[in-house]
Amino acid sequence: MLIAEQFNERTIARMDTALERACMTLPEAFLSHSARTFVAARIVECAKSNTQTLDGLTEAGKRAVVELLTREWGAIFADDQGLSG
Repeated sequence: MLIAEQFNERTIARMDTALERACMTLPEAFLSHSARTFVAARIVECAKSNTQTLDGLTEAGKRAVVELLTREWGAIFADDQGLSG
């Protein structure tokens, strides 16, 4: 089901704003389509199950950024330390 079929226009606009706000906190090296898709997916999950307020959606996006960076930097650190695979 398409996003436009699941949410009204105001909610979609808030989700878009939340995505932009959250992605502004990403370091430039992480500004990729896959990173934005990850953050967007977390915002959609929040809108479906938790809240549809701009603050709530933005917070969900920022938590997704932290999760993404923690996972990526943790993998980079593990590689640097010879801890991976």
